[in-house]
Amino acid sequence: MAPDHSNKIIHKIEAICEQGCTQINHLLDKAENGCKIEELSDFSPSEIKQIITELVEIMSVYDGECSTTEK
Repeated sequence: MAPDHSNKIIHKIEAICEQGCTQINHLLDKAENGCKIEELSDFSPSEIKQIITELVEIMSVYDGECSTTEK
């Protein structure tokens, strides 16, 4: 993760990642479609952008395939 992320952002990214690939992809789909993301309602637009960017980077390593151990 980028070292300039606040602890609040880092904890939220970790919490989202713990939910598994499907949930992350669902959240990213909402972001891509301009939908309000309820899970990120406590964050500013700048913080939301940081979270989304980080999640996109994390998911890029999976190349469209989720882990078989997701929740």
